[in-house]
Amino acid sequence: MKLWQKIVTFLLMTSLSACVTPIQGGYGVQADQLAHIPARIAVTSCRVWPQGALYPSQKALQLAAEDLSRLCQRYDRAVLDGFEGQPYMRGLSPRVVQALLEKNQQGSLLAQLEQLWFRPGQVCAACQHPSSYYREVIAPRNDWRQWLSQLSRSASNSDALLLPLVLEGESRVIDDRGLFYASRSASLALLLIDTNNGQLIWIGGRTAQVRRALPGSQKEATPEQFPTWDELWTRLFTSDLWQEFPGRQNS
Repeated sequence: MKLWQKIVTFLLMTSLSACVTPIQGGYGVQADQLAHIPARIAVTSCRVWPQGALYPSQKALQLAAEDLSRLCQRYDRAVLDGFEGQPYMRGLSPRVVQALLEKNQQGSLLAQLEQLWFRPGQVCAACQHPSSYYREVIAPRNDWRQWLSQLSRSASNSDALLLPLVLEGESRVIDDRGLFYASRSASLALLLIDTNNGQLIWIGGRTAQVRRALPGSQKEATPEQFPTWDELWTRLFTSDLWQEFPGRQNS
């Protein structure tokens, strides 16, 4: 084989190998953001991870509207509580952020997130984690970075956005090798995003499940047989949600 043919073959094989290399994802401070502590964080209220932008391992949300509302109310409270007693975590609450947006004629800005993240047919087969999906698919988009810039200008020049998202959630009966349980589960992600360039600074997350055994061979559950939402909250909303948050002091 001639030298130039060997070179072409090597480059082709390298390219193909790069295409299938898994994109790593994980919680905590991102590797290129270790020294980044935002000066002012715009905090949004809880919302569902856009269902038109699911990453490959993510299930579609399966929560009733009233259950989702209950979850988001508790999530919002947990996020605000996370700022208390933290002098190096400076945030604008969702209420303040929305008031600033309306003052600057940008009251509908937050409602555009679903549309901004959705792209028909765009997938990332190697993105098996919310952090890798955000970094590879969402962050590079020009319209997303422009949206972040507009948000920053309209919310007191905030240099970061804290985005609480519900990834998954469901209430169902599960079959565990012939034993049936009434189960509630939820998965959350909390993204800290640089409004200057769209880069992911940090991501937190929690997944929790609670279940109750059903009597005998019962395969369906009444509402009273499911665990309470408070049981799920106890496992879901813990200090682990904030692990490695920039500038956070552990109590």
